Amino acid sequence: MVQTAAAMLFTASLSVFGLKTAELPQEFPDTGIALQSLSDAASPSGQSSKTGALLQGSSQTVVTLREDSSTGLTEIQDSVSYAYVQPDLDILLSAVAALPDGEELFCTRPEVLLSPQAEHVRSIIQGFQETGRSLGFILLDLNSGDCFSFHPDGRFYSASTMKGPYVAALNKFSPEAADEYTRDLMENTIVWSSNEDYETLHHLYGNDVMFDMTEYTAVSDSIIDDYNWYPYLTVKELAQLWIGTYFYFFEDTNEQSNWCRSLYADTAESFIGSALGEEYTVYTKAGWYTDWEDTARNDAGILRADSRDYILTIMSDSFDSYDELEELAAALNETRRLYSGEIEMTEAAADCP
Repeated sequence: MVQTAAAMLFTASLSVFGLKTAELPQEFPDTGIALQSLSDAASPSGQSSKTGALLQGSSQTVVTLREDSSTGLTEIQDSVSYAYVQPDLDILLSAVAALPDGEELFCTRPEVLLSPQAEHVRSIIQGFQETGRSLGFILLDLNSGDCFSFHPDGRFYSASTMKGPYVAALNKFSPEAADEYTRDLMENTIVWSSNEDYETLHHLYGNDVMFDMTEYTAVSDSIIDDYNWYPYLTVKELAQLWIGTYFYFFEDTNEQSNWCRSLYADTAESFIGSALGEEYTVYTKAGWYTDWEDTARNDAGILRADSRDYILTIMSDSFDSYDELEELAAALNETRRLYSGEIEMTEAAADCP
C-alpha cells in the first residue's frame, strides 16, 4: 500500500508540472524546469535505481525510484520534497486544465487525502450534498504546482466574481484608461461590488480587454457575452482567470499593477478574506446573487502565506451559505499548511479542528 501510494505521488507530482501526462505540454518555456533523463545506477540487493532531478536555477529535488526485481514493485527510496520554483504561467494553466472532475476530492499529494484536514473538507461537502446544493473549489500552489480540488468542471453563475478578472484585464491591457474618473469606477466595482460602476466600465470600454484576458489565460472566449456581463463559469475557468490576474499583479506588471492589486485587499462579502485575511495577505473578489433563475455564492483570489503564493477559487449555487463557505476556506487553508510543510502529517490530527 505504501509503495503504491508512493508511486502515485511521484506520477502526480510529475504530471502537475507537465512532465508525465499526455494532456499537458511536452515542450516547456524557458523556466529552467526540466526532468533530467533517468539514468541507471548500481544498487545493492540486486535492485536497480533510477534518479531524476527537477531543476530551477540552483534548486533541485532529487527523486530516487527503486525497482525490486523479485517483486516487480517500485518505490520511492527518498522522501519527495519540492523545489521552490518561480511561477510559470503556461505550466500552471495546464495543471488546472488537466484536473480531473468528479464527486471525490483530488490532490496531487495523495497522502493529504488521508488527513483529518481533508476529512473536515469532506464533511462540509457532504453538508452541501445532503441539502441538494452544489459547490466546487481549486486550491493551487503557484510555486510547486500542487492542487487540491473538488468538482473543478462544475459550472456556476459567476455573479460579481466576474468583476475581479475584468478590472484586472482593463488595467493590464488598457492601462491608459486609468484616469481619476475611471479609477473611482474601478475602486467601487472591486471594493464595494457596485453593479452600476461595473456597468459604466463596460459601456466605456466594452469586452475587448476580456477577449485579451481569455487568450492570455487559455480560457474559451465563449464566456464573453456583450449582453450578459455575469456569465456562467467553471471553477477551472475562474481559477485560470485568477492565475492571469496573479501574473498581472506580481510578474507581468505595468504602471497600474500595484494600485490595481491594492483594490482587492479588503473587499465586500469575501468569505476567503473573512476566514484568512487577519492572518495572511489575501486579494479577492466575491460574488453573490439570488433570484428565481440564478443563485450563487462565490469567492476567488490570491493567498500569500508562508512565503508562497496560492490561488483559491470556491464557487457554489447556494446564496445562503456564507458561514459554511467561510468554514470551507479555513479548512482548505489547513490542507495548504500540509502542502507547505508548516505542519507535518504526524501533527495533522492535533492541529485539525
